[in-house]
Amino acid sequence: MHIGKSYIFLIILAIPIVVLLYQHEAHSNPIQENEPESVNISEELPENKNTSLRVIVEENNIFSTVAAKAGLDEKQSFKLYEELKPVYDLANIKIGRQFIFNSNQDGELVEIIYNIDNEQELIVSRALISEDWRAVVNQIDYEIREKTIEGQLRGSLYQSALDQGADEKVIIQFAESLEYSIDFANDPREGDKYKFVYEERFRDGQFVMSGRVLAGAYLNNNKLYQSFYYPASSDGYNYYDENGNSVQKMFLRAPLSFKYISSPFTTGSRYVEKFGVATKHRAVDYAAAAGTPIRSIGSGVVISAGWSNAGYGNVTKIKHDSVYSTLYAHQSKIIVKKGERVSQGQIIGYVGSTGFSTGPHLHLEMIKNGVNVDPAKEILPPGKPIDAADKENFNNMIEIMKDKIKI
Repeated sequence: MHIGKSYIFLIILAIPIVVLLYQHEAHSNPIQENEPESVNISEELPENKNTSLRVIVEENNIFSTVAAKAGLDEKQSFKLYEELKPVYDLANIKIGRQFIFNSNQDGELVEIIYNIDNEQELIVSRALISEDWRAVVNQIDYEIREKTIEGQLRGSLYQSALDQGADEKVIIQFAESLEYSIDFANDPREGDKYKFVYEERFRDGQFVMSGRVLAGAYLNNNKLYQSFYYPASSDGYNYYDENGNSVQKMFLRAPLSFKYISSPFTTGSRYVEKFGVATKHRAVDYAAAAGTPIRSIGSGVVISAGWSNAGYGNVTKIKHDSVYSTLYAHQSKIIVKKGERVSQGQIIGYVGSTGFSTGPHLHLEMIKNGVNVDPAKEILPPGKPIDAADKENFNNMIEIMKDKIKI
């Protein structure tokens, strides 16, 4: 297959040229490495893209393997790979992603499209007059449609929402947007109401995938929790409550995915028959299968990690600030070390049944100023508020979304 008369690859500066065939000026923005932008280069391209070949990247494929299916020999694909590298390194192609090779009526390759991820695509095209190859990384322009899911809790939020036709990914995203306010192990009740709106993404009229959750509401024990997606001006969490406060807080409400809470927070003593001892249990136990990953509920520094002779078995303690620390006991395996800094949600170990334990579970303690407190009842300050510059737009947006998630 013929690649082109010239392999000069213009990546530093796209020079304005006059395309005689279309009688107008072509696009002339420079291509910025690592700063993808939407660039319209179709003005310079031939319209006679006659055939289209779609190739899915398979295991152990490299670009030359994929290109060979479109008729490029090894020398041609290597030269094209080298020319594209400053814009996108094709050594990073992923299994399952798609290449589209478009050719004209003479069988000459005129365009290559590669979907880098769900948000961006690489477009490599040959100019009509000069026949030079040009490449840009564009944001994928989806047609966005909204889908609403609502129902009442029957068993679990996950199963209830699945039964309503929700995508698994968006159910998790909805729950995560509220997990700073709701402990989905302890708080949910049969009959709780929920409603959320999320994106469905289409291209050429065909459904491609589910997108982000735009807004959600959960009514638990007559208390309403809401979250709203907003792409704030500054970096940070993109879900906010109705007052414009980030829903992200100092601590997650739950340290792992679990089946149920086996032993709630108590302030008295508890007799453990298996070991013939009575202990105070100022903690929360999360029963879960052995090997379930344990998350640190907050960012901090590991102040101890190892075996405890006090009945905790494998235990990790994390200091979060001058006020709070947390302790995670009975682990099967610890994967952090003393002195290590951990982030909120980071996996620090795995559920086990070491020490004074009658079965696989995680024993979680929260210590505030040296005193154990119930993590489920601890009131945390609101998250960072939305930027003042975004507040008016945010308020206008949530007035519309509040209507859509009204329970």
